[in-house]
Amino acid sequence: MIKPCPCGELPMNPLPRKYGFFVLFFVLSILFVGTKNLHALAAASAKEQALIDQATRLIQSGQLFEGIQSLELFIINYPASPITPDVLFQLGDALVKLGDLKKAVESFQSFLKKFPQESQAHSVREKLSQAYLKMGKVDEALLIWQTVAGQESFKLPIYNRAIEIYTEREAYDSALRVLIQKKGFPLEIDEGESALESIRAILKYRLSDKQLREVVAEFSPHFPADEAMIRLIRLYNDQGVHYQEEREIKRFLSLFPQHPYAAEAQEALKVLRTKVKKNRFLIAVLLPLSGKLSSFGESALNGVELALKQFKEMLPGAPITLLVRDDDLSEAGQKAVEEWLYEYKPLGIIGPLLSQDVNRVARIAQRGGWPLITPGASSTELAFMGETVFRNATTPSSQCHDLSEYAVLTLKIERFAIFFPKGKSGQQWAECLTNGVEKLNGEITVSVSYPANTTDFQDQIQQLKKVKNRGGTEQGNGFDAIFLPGEARQVGLIIPQLAFYEVKDVVLLGTMGWNNAEFLKMVGSYAEGAIFVDGFFLGSSDPFIQDFIGQYREQFHHDPDIFAAQAYDAAQLILEAIKQGASTRSEVKEAIAAAADVPSASGYLYNIQDGEAIKKPFFMQVKKGKWVQIN
Repeated sequence: MIKPCPCGELPMNPLPRKYGFFVLFFVLSILFVGTKNLHALAAASAKEQALIDQATRLIQSGQLFEGIQSLELFIINYPASPITPDVLFQLGDALVKLGDLKKAVESFQSFLKKFPQESQAHSVREKLSQAYLKMGKVDEALLIWQTVAGQESFKLPIYNRAIEIYTEREAYDSALRVLIQKKGFPLEIDEGESALESIRAILKYRLSDKQLREVVAEFSPHFPADEAMIRLIRLYNDQGVHYQEEREIKRFLSLFPQHPYAAEAQEALKVLRTKVKKNRFLIAVLLPLSGKLSSFGESALNGVELALKQFKEMLPGAPITLLVRDDDLSEAGQKAVEEWLYEYKPLGIIGPLLSQDVNRVARIAQRGGWPLITPGASSTELAFMGETVFRNATTPSSQCHDLSEYAVLTLKIERFAIFFPKGKSGQQWAECLTNGVEKLNGEITVSVSYPANTTDFQDQIQQLKKVKNRGGTEQGNGFDAIFLPGEARQVGLIIPQLAFYEVKDVVLLGTMGWNNAEFLKMVGSYAEGAIFVDGFFLGSSDPFIQDFIGQYREQFHHDPDIFAAQAYDAAQLILEAIKQGASTRSEVKEAIAAAADVPSASGYLYNIQDGEAIKKPFFMQVKKGKWVQIN
């Protein structure tokens, strides 16, 4: 009879000793990289395996620094090993635990660069983005996923943490954009609704009007541009900035005619028109607010806005507002502008910027008796556009007059050369400068033109040099200064070549086309002492101008340009007329025509002659590589 074996005493056949290593290797392999990478480990050499085993034991025992050293040694010695991707992964993980996030990032980046197709790549991206988030580099953490389709299970925790960090930093515009991306993920209903509510809350409570406009520009004609526009409409209504409110309502109805808010917007437009007409004083503003010239139009509008803001601070509650319109002056546009002017009956018009547009509006202004001040048009025909048209702008004619007068009367120069670009504009500059000098008994001894698109001026400069070298001889009088009308790009190439061909000991004179940030970099020390004339200078020491610049920066968070300054001064002329009691178009026109001795952002205004604002110009000279005002 066979006796049953007691429990636990079944005979065991122990595994032969020679197989023990393989069992241990198998277990460690599963713990380290998972069964799917066993083929890579199996292909690794005994030395590689031993080094990995050592690193794993050290890390598991808490000896992170020593374990990391072993992993780094592995990568140095076995860069082509089939398990190098896994080693890089483990190295990055260990460095995170050690707190060396910079090196951890380098390890994860190395993995993605060398092994982008590895099955672990998304896990590495997750680890890398988490490391970036711990370092506070949110943008870098998000950038990792920009070109990765799907993978929401990896992305969602990263995006949620990024939203938290941006919110903690009060970078609400950045938080908004991440929320919008998150909303595009396949989310649970509750989470999707939560993201939508967060977006709406940021738009409603956290963004400035500038940030809201950026959202509109970025996302139109899709969500959340509609929500941002609704917020802007209500914001402008609260602020009493009626022209901005009207502009935003019209744009909203154009982009979202079927929107649930459309009926409310239509009603708001009717109420707004009634509200605007209740203001006793209205000023019309016609500027290019869309298209390729929109940046100049917006700059000019900013100048007008600042002037009105200052006026209202001085006279709180003054019943005055702006009527702003994009200056579409096609045939249909001109008719619409005329209807608009007769509907609202403003006291005056600021704009347009371009001469051709001023010409179109001038006829309307003349018929209705509206005084019009352009802050940008430069045409010589302005004087023939009617007695209601004024100009507060720097023109080629004014520059020629001011530059010639300064050179002859202040610098005491008698003989000049003109070096100008071919074409209608260049020829007009040459004639204008010639007339300006000769009226003051100066002399143009040589006038040379160059092709508008050339970069090599050798032949033309040699012509100048021949005349220059005749100075003091029987053949001619040479010259002591060169007029260089033209854009900064070409004049910046000409000046070093003048020095190279030894046309020296002359004063270089230029126009406002030189006023470009790249100009000084191009000319280097060759332009030392060069002088040009302009209608606005950020570095002016004039207290009035510095006050304008400071308030403009505070209001709009960037520097004003010449269009902002000239439009600001144009608005000041109309506002000053109203302040002095003008209440009709004709009274405003008479006040503008009589303006004299007025501090201005674009140069002290002496008086108005035949519609032209006669102002003190800005003369700048290059001194030690910088522009310095010298008058």
